[in-house]
Amino acid sequence: MSETRSDTPAQINTRIGKRIRTARKTRGMSQTQLGDALGVSFQQIGKYESGLNTISVPTFLTLCRVLRVRPATILEEFVAGQTSQTSLHA
Repeated sequence: MSETRSDTPAQINTRIGKRIRTARKTRGMSQTQLGDALGVSFQQIGKYESGLNTISVPTFLTLCRVLRVRPATILEEFVAGQTSQTSLHA
């Protein structure tokens, strides 16, 4: 399933949250352990995983470091098909 223009932010949050949950469980971490590592409550982790709340970029990058997963692994369905020629400079 790839991102389409009809995807809402809530749908994107939900799909990213599912991938975060999978990565956390693969590492054998509880929501409490991950929350402690990120400086947030286990309830906040649950909100990220359910797609209820949007995770900020700095928190997302810290989460990826803690879970030892590349950000691209979580975001792969959203960046699939993009080339390295994409530039941030116009």
